[in-house]
Amino acid sequence: MSPQQALPRALLATFIFASTPSCVRAVGLDTFSLGIVRLCMASLAMTLVLVVQRKLTVAKLRRWSPATWRAMAFAGLAFGLHWILFFLSIKIASATVGAIGFSTYGLHLIVLGWLFGYSRVTSIDLLGLALALVGTLLLVPEFSLQNQTTLGLAIGTLSGLAAACLPLIHQRYATVDVHLRTWGQFLFALLLFLCFWPFAHWETFDPDDLLLLLYLGLGITWIGHGLWVQVSSVLSTTTISILSYLYLPASLIICHLALGERLSGRMWIGTVLVLSANSLVLWNQARTRSLEPDLAEHG
Repeated sequence: MSPQQALPRALLATFIFASTPSCVRAVGLDTFSLGIVRLCMASLAMTLVLVVQRKLTVAKLRRWSPATWRAMAFAGLAFGLHWILFFLSIKIASATVGAIGFSTYGLHLIVLGWLFGYSRVTSIDLLGLALALVGTLLLVPEFSLQNQTTLGLAIGTLSGLAAACLPLIHQRYATVDVHLRTWGQFLFALLLFLCFWPFAHWETFDPDDLLLLLYLGLGITWIGHGLWVQVSSVLSTTTISILSYLYLPASLIICHLALGERLSGRMWIGTVLVLSANSLVLWNQARTRSLEPDLAEHG
């Protein structure tokens, strides 16, 4: 997949992810039971894909290299940690606070990508990042940094940091089959969640949530995160970073429509700034041919 082909898929995945906070907030299951259900669905779906493609056989499994196992394990553990923190943030505070905390993902990623040499950052990119940050601050609704809100915001920020490690992992192991990395991301994250089985409260399951759970497990996890693994393997961390800022305005609009959470005039201004920042950085990345990551040292 070329970077130009990856961009529309990245946009699609971003808008799929935007529905996550409102869905997680609406479902009655707790953090751990919800994660187990979603990862079971996605792991099973990805297993069927690999079996049909004949990539998951006993003979091939025995020939997997240590790099393949590392790619799957590292991606799964980072993904699992991100999810645990993200769900906790939403459940402790609100869908909006969870989305705001996670929105720091873009800042974490652009810094990590630059520090570890996965992408080049120009002055125009930094200007776009500044616009996105200002827009994000305007998107933050009025709330008091006390008690549950503060804790939820802090946990959401850590969730963004864990998620920012994923593109670096996938680019580091880009030579490993993308479907295997996706499967490993789901499977090893599931194993991490299963460690918290004693803390899961299955009695909170509501049959009316079944359709939402199917959407969370298959629509957002399997399709959305499957797409994100593909695009984060071929786009620079700077490009992925700026695209991630689209998540917050889209998420807040969905929270407003689905849950009735308030959107102010300044939040709409923030949305315009975030969209402008994305347009500026993507134009600059295309102009300088920097959409693709520097994989020579990391592949």
